[in-house]
Amino acid sequence: MRVDDLKGRLVLFKFSEEIRESLPLFQIYKDEVWAVVTGIEDFGLWIENPSYELGIWWDESGNLIPPHKQKQEKLRTHVFIPWRYIKCLMSVEDERFQRVKSERLPGFQFYR
Repeated sequence: MRVDDLKGRLVLFKFSEEIRESLPLFQIYKDEVWAVVTGIEDFGLWIENPSYELGIWWDESGNLIPPHKQKQEKLRTHVFIPWRYIKCLMSVEDERFQRVKSERLPGFQFYR
């Protein structure tokens, strides 16, 4: 398998200790996570968090929402991980493993 073949696949990531302290900012709570690879760059990989919890401060018109009416929503986000912080990767060849229909991926919700 080549790295280019990982795009669009659910992959297990093991991150280096060097980045562990920064991972909670991206709602990744351990140094290992299952994530879908959404992009491949020379300097790293883009992974998807399908349910990043983010405070919504603006309405559809771009107006600031008063603090007492602001709420948290789960949004699809993409996180760039530089190669130097990726210790190893694992992809499973079984097609059942790649046909994920749920928004709840094990890496972002269940590894907390």
